[in-house]
Amino acid sequence: MLLTEMDAAPDGSPVGLYTRVPELGEGEVVASVLPAPARVLELGCGAGRITRQLVRLGYRVTAVDESPEMLAHVRDAETIQARIEGLDLGRRFDAVLLASNLITAEPEQRRAFLETCRRHADLVVVEGLPLAWSPENGGERTLGDVVSRLRVDRIEDGVVHGEMEYEAGGETWRQSFAMRVFADDVELDDTLAEAGLRLERRLDARWFVAVPSA
Repeated sequence: MLLTEMDAAPDGSPVGLYTRVPELGEGEVVASVLPAPARVLELGCGAGRITRQLVRLGYRVTAVDESPEMLAHVRDAETIQARIEGLDLGRRFDAVLLASNLITAEPEQRRAFLETCRRHADLVVVEGLPLAWSPENGGERTLGDVVSRLRVDRIEDGVVHGEMEYEAGGETWRQSFAMRVFADDVELDDTLAEAGLRLERRLDARWFVAVPSA
């Protein structure tokens, strides 16, 4: 079965696929920065893969996603259906979580994402691509019962354009993407500065912590 509009969130993310992707220890990454029970605002929570981990670890989670189909899979957390851009809940959290490579979005949207983070907390935990990531065309990866294949169309000005194909349980999903790859921490820090943030420290190749630049 190929992805149709009914299977996809507004940004094109396949809902059925996101319910199948296994946990990858993201909750422990957050726990290494901020102990439970803290209040965490999770932006772009999808089907709740990370939400479940945070709740299990004792965090109080507010999970935001623009897709009601995604949010229908989230349990034991406050859920808010909304776009990340311009979101203002009128309250502060101990941390904001911006995972799933959302920081690789195009510049205007990325800046709006980061401004929402800055508006809600002084501690932001972010997942992104490894610095200077060089994709391998046709590369295959297996996560649980999900097999993914990467096709790269072109790389322009540090942006990788291509398509991901996923297979699981006899179903197939395809999703186009355009992801910004940061060359180094200096370039990343310049991007964070646009939203009044700065890179505080790296947690590993993909995860880092940002704090207010002032």
